[in-house]
Amino acid sequence: MKRILSALVLGLAFGGLSACATSPPSAPKAPIAAGGLIDRYDPEAIHSILSEMQLTVADESVNSAGKPFMTVDMPGGASLRIMGESCEGKGKDQVCAGIQLSTQFAPTGDVDFDKAMATANRTLRPAKLFWAGDTLAYERYLIMDGGVSRANLMENISVYVEILQGLMSQLFKDADN
Repeated sequence: MKRILSALVLGLAFGGLSACATSPPSAPKAPIAAGGLIDRYDPEAIHSILSEMQLTVADESVNSAGKPFMTVDMPGGASLRIMGESCEGKGKDQVCAGIQLSTQFAPTGDVDFDKAMATANRTLRPAKLFWAGDTLAYERYLIMDGGVSRANLMENISVYVEILQGLMSQLFKDADN
């Protein structure tokens, strides 16, 4: 009985090892910081979060400075951009240690954008509104050095979206959001 058991164990061990040795390597994934934290612009993690939030990525690209970004469609016709920031390296070796959430609004003449900007900057701490040329910009920067949990990243994106929807309802009274 011991011989059969020993033969079975050895057979599984060597058979398992040879199967591992001949298995093709899995596709590389974006590195995740210790403890499962997200420590960089990670398109796979961001897509997963946006999907869970029922938001659609309309476009993904790299800007003229080489920073990766995705454009996300929102209910009511708005969109937001999620862009890698504090990037080092190029191509597949590039690491962006932060992300910028941003949206821009063109004035319609229906609302005083200066007043809306002053009120928002005074009352919405996680938001920064400012004039960018002839449009009003709303931005939020997330530092990911050392890593953030998926739940934390999702919460930050959710807060941004919530504030964006509130801004849309104030700036465009007939917006469907």
